Amino acid sequence: MLGTTFEGREMILLIKTNLHLYSLDEETIYNSLRESLTVIFFMDSFALEVGEYLVVGETQHSAYPLITVQNIVPKKNIVTV
Repeated sequence: MLGTTFEGREMILLIKTNLHLYSLDEETIYNSLRESLTVIFFMDSFALEVGEYLVVGETQHSAYPLITVQNIVPKKNIVTV
C-alpha cells in the first residue's frame, strides 16, 4: 500500500494481496500508477500497459480515493477474437 496525493487530495494505491506480480516489482507498479493518475483517477476500471503486462484495476472514490490493482496479465495471454 502506498499513500500519495493527486490534485491536492490524499489517496491510496493498493496492490491486491496474493497477486502474482510476474517479473514486475511493487515499485514499478506504483510508479506506473502514479504516472498515469491524471487518466486512471477518473475511470471506474482500467488496464494500464506496463512493459509486457497489463495491470488491471479499479478506482473507488470516497473520503480517501483508493486505486486497487486487481490483476496483472501478461500480454501473451491476451486473446483477440
